[in-house]
Amino acid sequence: MKRESTKHKGIYKVGETYYITYYVGPKKYEKAIGSKLSMALKEKIERENKVKRGNYEVLERQEKTSFKQLVDLYKKEGDGKKYILQFVSAYLAYFGEKKLSQITKRDLFKFRDVLKATPKQRGKNEVTDSNVNRALAGLRRLFNFAVSREYLEENPFPKTSKSGLFYSEQKGLRNFFTEEQMEKIIEASPEWLKPMILTAYYTGLREGELLGLRWDLIDLKSGIISLPSTKTLKDPTGIGQRVVSCRGS
Repeated sequence: MKRESTKHKGIYKVGETYYITYYVGPKKYEKAIGSKLSMALKEKIERENKVKRGNYEVLERQEKTSFKQLVDLYKKEGDGKKYILQFVSAYLAYFGEKKLSQITKRDLFKFRDVLKATPKQRGKNEVTDSNVNRALAGLRRLFNFAVSREYLEENPFPKTSKSGLFYSEQKGLRNFFTEEQMEKIIEASPEWLKPMILTAYYTGLREGELLGLRWDLIDLKSGIISLPSTKTLKDPTGIGQRVVSCRGS
């Protein structure tokens, strides 16, 4: 695209994006800012002030370091989070050789849209909103890693959840087994597992609560199970939550 100059020295426009140029010592650098001239002016002033304060190393690193190099650094020195590594190929396909200083919020929105429109490799179905959100969350953590290692001044992700970058995941109604389905499940289960399945079904206990049960917590005569400590109730008195099941005869 054609580079369009502006009346402000060191600021030009390519397409819908404004760029600034500035110097770190004798070296000239440029950075993509966004679609607003006011943002470019503000960024140029702030960057020049940072240079004056001596923040040379971080500025130089983000100008020289490509996104691919950041990924390589993360693989070598990062915490190896699965939800980051599983999307590395998607990250590289979009950001690849872009310098860290060139990545803007606008790029993040474009990446989201491209990922959403990319069919899954196996089923060729559209990528779900939740999957896109996981990819964005991993990318945000990757940029935080860059900031912590002083390869990036600031994470380009919006600081507010109201930016619209992440999809709103609508939670649907829970599914429940019907009595007929439960009868089939019980019939197909081994004898040792049947009491656990029935207890979970009639009491609503979570898996961890069920597996953590002890006989001293169960009153078969009154049909009450005591849970001194649960995920939703932390009771320092030790009385805890009481779950009423089927009463004994």
